Amino acid sequence: MTAPALDALARSLTGSFAFCGIAVQQGGAAPAFYLSAPGRAVDPGTMFRVASVSKIITGRTALAVLGAAGARLAAEDILGFALRHPLAPDRPVTVGGLAAHHAGLSDGAGYAIPQGVALADWLAAQGDAIWSPHPPGARFEYCNLGYILLAAVAEAAAGERFDHLARRLVLDPLGIPGGFNWSGVSGPERANRLPTYRRGPAGFVPQIDHEVPDRGIFRQPGETLAQPYMPGRDLALLSPQGGFRTSMAGLIRIAAQLPDRPARLWDRTAASDDPDRMFTGYGWGLQVLDRPAFYPRPLVGHFASAYGFLGGAWRDPARDLSFAYALNGRPLGEDRDDMTAEERRIFAAVSAL
Repeated sequence: MTAPALDALARSLTGSFAFCGIAVQQGGAAPAFYLSAPGRAVDPGTMFRVASVSKIITGRTALAVLGAAGARLAAEDILGFALRHPLAPDRPVTVGGLAAHHAGLSDGAGYAIPQGVALADWLAAQGDAIWSPHPPGARFEYCNLGYILLAAVAEAAAGERFDHLARRLVLDPLGIPGGFNWSGVSGPERANRLPTYRRGPAGFVPQIDHEVPDRGIFRQPGETLAQPYMPGRDLALLSPQGGFRTSMAGLIRIAAQLPDRPARLWDRTAASDDPDRMFTGYGWGLQVLDRPAFYPRPLVGHFASAYGFLGGAWRDPARDLSFAYALNGRPLGEDRDDMTAEERRIFAAVSAL
């Protein structure tokens, strides 16, 4: 696979998407970008919502605050309120359980916590609806709510708001541009943005970020932070599970900083019903794929899918190769998490480098 071929692949994929971005970096070489967005002005610094790639930043922030031993801590001891599964009332949920999606939590009650409602109060109002049918440690169940709680743990342990923690401990030291729900992102950077689209019968329809104020936290139209941010109350406004905004330059920077051998907090031991082997190990915001069905070598990173966006940031340690991709404009109503044919083409192309 050559650079012209990757460029041609990016251009061919924008027949189905409003934007295709592919970035690759090998060793200490400068990253290469292959971007295509017909009719739209984009560059490596154009920012957009990267969905669950955000979990890499959230997980790394929590690890920086708590240290590796923090995985064994009881989340409730840090949060200051009880967090116990009704099927295991004698066993507190651990921080590692939150980070690696085996805390017994579920997204069944949702995770769109209203502004001004304390996390503890919202959880209490949902009752048992936040829990899966399986007690902590019994089963891996991917859960966005768990990453809001993980960010809350980091915030409570450090006594500092989560977006500031992420910037001080992860973003600035690693040179990663962006911020959670635009926090800390300048006006000019916000102006160079790409909305998240879905493709409908009449063309691409913006879902997220078609309107963004020039300052402050911004989660959705009509919602602004009406008073100073209060830790423990306003965390959900940052969407630590999926609200990070960055660019292709940011995505490849994230990928290039991934550890070759990350700490594993969960490993699949039972027979898998996951034919693509997309969840075989999980760490602090990282999928660890030993034998992915769609790539010839082990990978570390994270997939992303939300509001019509597909993407990922990955590292292939065996080849000292980092790569990232973004596809913007999935069809309306198409929400399955299975890998798409377009994603498989990207992984196949990168694997041949």
